[in-house]
Amino acid sequence: YHFMDGPYVEYRGKIPPEEREALLENLKSAFQDLVSEDIDTTIQTLPKDEAEKVCNNIAQNFDFSDYSGDIRVVSVAGFPCPCGGTHCKSTGDLKARGWGIKGPIKSKKGVVRIRYGPDLA
Repeated sequence: YHFMDGPYVEYRGKIPPEEREALLENLKSAFQDLVSEDIDTTIQTLPKDEAEKVCNNIAQNFDFSDYSGDIRVVSVAGFPCPCGGTHCKSTGDLKARGWGIKGPIKSKKGVVRIRYGPDLA
């Protein structure tokens, strides 16, 4: 969900409550490192089977069952995901816009949600 009224990303998995605060601080730090590196965003259109392989190479976070044909894959800082939205040209753009990660991390029913947005860096 990438709209200005409360953008977030979701991943499959569970994070115990006692681990969420430390994870949030680690994510904020890693985010700032990526922003400082000013890494270009890449966009490519791939056949479904190749997109699924590329996007799920680390963990099975993306369900491609509703997709057909070619899929737009956006990679930010080397992390690919299927997405048709608008994206920054590089991670450095986020610093100028004042974007960052915001807590708390939510985890329920096997889904982890992490919020991000402006004025949160």
